[in-house]
Amino acid sequence: MDFDNIQSPTELTEEQKKAIELQRKMQKTVILSVTAGVAVTLGLGIVTMLLLLHFGVFTFNKNALNKDKAGETGSSGIVSTDDKLNEIKNVMSGFYFGDVDGEAAEDAVCKAYVSAYGDQYSVYYTADEYKDLTASIEGESFFGIGVRCRESDGKGISVLGFTEGSPSEKAGLKEGDLIVEADGHSLVGIDADTAISHLRGEEGTKVHLKVQRGEEILEFDVERVKLDETSVKSAVLDDGITGYIRISEFTNKTTDQFVNELNSVKDEGATRIVVDLRNNTGGVVSSALGVLDILVGEGDYGEMRFKDGSTGEFKGTGGKKTDLPYVLLVNQYSASASEILAASVKDYGTAKIIGTKTFGKGITQRVKPLSDGSAIKYTDAQMYSPKGETWHEKGIEPDIEIELKEDDTEDVQLNAALDYLNTL
Repeated sequence: MDFDNIQSPTELTEEQKKAIELQRKMQKTVILSVTAGVAVTLGLGIVTMLLLLHFGVFTFNKNALNKDKAGETGSSGIVSTDDKLNEIKNVMSGFYFGDVDGEAAEDAVCKAYVSAYGDQYSVYYTADEYKDLTASIEGESFFGIGVRCRESDGKGISVLGFTEGSPSEKAGLKEGDLIVEADGHSLVGIDADTAISHLRGEEGTKVHLKVQRGEEILEFDVERVKLDETSVKSAVLDDGITGYIRISEFTNKTTDQFVNELNSVKDEGATRIVVDLRNNTGGVVSSALGVLDILVGEGDYGEMRFKDGSTGEFKGTGGKKTDLPYVLLVNQYSASASEILAASVKDYGTAKIIGTKTFGKGITQRVKPLSDGSAIKYTDAQMYSPKGETWHEKGIEPDIEIELKEDDTEDVQLNAALDYLNTL
């Protein structure tokens, strides 16, 4: 066949034109259909992803796509505590079968976070706990069961004594008892301030306590009553010349109360005084300094040393020094602000310290309120005496060591104080 002789057509037939037009329409239809399908598929994919994110099936962590200075993030993609908590919250809120108190859960997380620092004195307070703490610091009245107590190595709170007319003492509690539970709340392993918040409540209500006494577990129902937390009490002893002043704790009102009680015993004829700091676990430092003004009168009572190397001096408030001779009673529960007072008295030699070695808490705490009414208490400094000595985890040795035993029928420490005063 001779291909060179074949001629190309110069004109299309009507049938060919119709066929070509039909083919073009079919191509447009296919393109539009494919485009629409892709768009719908992408849209459904995006909607599905948003729904999965909303219900917490998975979370998208943009930080997981980045590299930090040290290299790529870990395989889990969790790069911060906030990310992890949000992921947990999304899963639990979306799939946990039961109900949960969100506020209580968040408070528990905050308590655990502060506790993770390993400092028994750093604490997170809920708004209600902080309110109770503030009332105690200010020396205001509140509703409680009238016990003076302290944390006992994570085993509960140990009863050190009772307020005047204490309902807990009337119910049968004794000094040395260990309160381990209050209204179903375990007091084991929590700080004293939080534990005490479970003992307080509305006036007239009762709190059910579980108390360890030796090997026994006893139970008590104790009514909450209005308590006026006067931190200073005084009396003139039977000899007619010795004023006895007991400081149970340091609140914002303690200095004024001490001045009033000192004047009271002087007006009754006291020519010497015994200042009792036994079982005083501390409190407001400025109040201890105010009392030191009256007992020591020097105005320089040591310092605090902070993490950054800076210092803060313990200065008095300019109170007038007493001219009465005195002695200071301390024991193993005298701590913190009480030890500031004892350390200065010892360094300046203005009086003898009688009793047993003090507790040994030579660090300070600061309370920082948070925006929602809660607060954190954190350790911020270590304390030093006027001579530059620290008593933290050591305690302060008394000048005259006398132990008061459980089976003693007399207050042998107070008797020793009187014997010493008789030599002056």
